[in-house]
Amino acid sequence: MHGSNLLPVFTNFILGIEDIMTEAAQAFGKVLIPYDGSSHARQALQFGAALARRDRLVKHITVLRVIGGGYLARHIQNVDLRVTRMDQVEAWQRVRQHYLEQEITPQLQEAKTFLQEQGVAIPVETRFAEGRPGDEIVKLAAAEGFNGIIMGRRGLSPVKELLLGGVTRTVLLRARGVTIFVAGSEGQINPDCPITPMLLPVDGSEPSLAAVRQAALLARAFGEHQVEMTLLHVIDLALLTMVMETGAHRLVEEGEAILAQSRELLQQAGVGGPMQEKLLYGRPADAIADYGREHGVALILMGHKGRSVVADLLIGSVASEVVHRSTRSTVGIVCL
Repeated sequence: MHGSNLLPVFTNFILGIEDIMTEAAQAFGKVLIPYDGSSHARQALQFGAALARRDRLVKHITVLRVIGGGYLARHIQNVDLRVTRMDQVEAWQRVRQHYLEQEITPQLQEAKTFLQEQGVAIPVETRFAEGRPGDEIVKLAAAEGFNGIIMGRRGLSPVKELLLGGVTRTVLLRARGVTIFVAGSEGQINPDCPITPMLLPVDGSEPSLAAVRQAALLARAFGEHQVEMTLLHVIDLALLTMVMETGAHRLVEEGEAILAQSRELLQQAGVGGPMQEKLLYGRPADAIADYGREHGVALILMGHKGRSVVADLLIGSVASEVVHRSTRSTVGIVCL
């Protein structure tokens, strides 16, 4: 959460209102909602419905159910896969068809009906895919140009999810060019306005400012609710210890400039709700998650720097840690 290089030139990022609304159509035009029938997935549907009811914010929703091979386990115990192609076994085909008709299709219809009952009038499509859920979600989003992914999470610890290969973790690591919203496993989605109060962690980077732009379009879409926003910049303790002898004045000045840059971007976009700024010291992921929990934040919206998958696996990322720790807030990650 520290911009050690020169701050980007304001004019590269400050957009007029018309430009931001054009970008809005690109940012939330097509939304993918993975669904498995769980309460966590229902949270994602609730958040998606709230966005979809806003004029021009979302144009199309696809509800996706990814199925693995678990339902086949008891049918293939004695099948030698070296000599048998499963797609040519009639028994397997019958089992698969029965599973789709009795389990998957009703589940997808349940999700579609829920969205419609919530007042969603835009087109809602249902799909299913076979494979590993995280991989299939990322693959479909990239192949068909989805702009947003809204998903639930089961609340696994970071260590356990790393060992088990969590779906949320896979999507966060691999998705690019999309905004990922992860609904908190313990939070309550406000169906009228699920984005206030909103926390915007900022560091002056392009992904961070992209998140600020998306915050602006969301705030304008829910304008009648006077969305409360907090801009937060965290000075990493690791950096603070490096300047103990000379003082932290430069870090503070840079942090204040980053906050001012983001505030100006929001004001240029016509955001008029309550706004405050916070400059804190600490470990960024901890400070963000703690602030969100202590202040009852509904949405934490932030950018993701997009390191390599290997780098994120080895050293982690602020975005991933915030998602893991923010069980009551929806966390939105803008992945460029």
